[in-house]
Amino acid sequence: MLPRSLNKGFTLIEVLIYIVLFSILMGGGFITAYQMIDGSRKLSAKDTLQEEGNFIMRKISWALTSVDPTVATIPSAGTSPNLRVTKYDGNQIDVQLNGTKIEMKQSINGSTFRPITTDNVSVSSLQFTYITPVGLEPAGITAAAVINGINFTITKYMRK
Repeated sequence: MLPRSLNKGFTLIEVLIYIVLFSILMGGGFITAYQMIDGSRKLSAKDTLQEEGNFIMRKISWALTSVDPTVATIPSAGTSPNLRVTKYDGNQIDVQLNGTKIEMKQSINGSTFRPITTDNVSVSSLQFTYITPVGLEPAGITAAAVINGINFTITKYMRK
């Protein structure tokens, strides 16, 4: 029989405890890595949505800049899903919702509508509301779009 000091090694219980501890650590590591990757994906999708919505609102703001309020603007009253404005330089701009895409057409660039949204987003609603002038306040147009369930709004006032 060997002396107790020469008997080195692990018992079966110790090995099982180490395996369980190692499994718990690895499982926690895998869960943390998955949550980080999933969070990154969701953040990227949210950033894309925000960028797309801001781009659309800037494009509509551009369309409403230098609009001649004496020439027909649609909607002339109430709310409409389509917009037609004429700028002081004579350029007529149309904006419409076609399915899940917002499209824009300029009279100086041709007569076909071109999408200003990408396949990354889905537009479920687009509304233009005419703001009637009151007293010295100018007329305006509010554009509201629902993109992937998020509301985007812009109001532009027309100066004479």
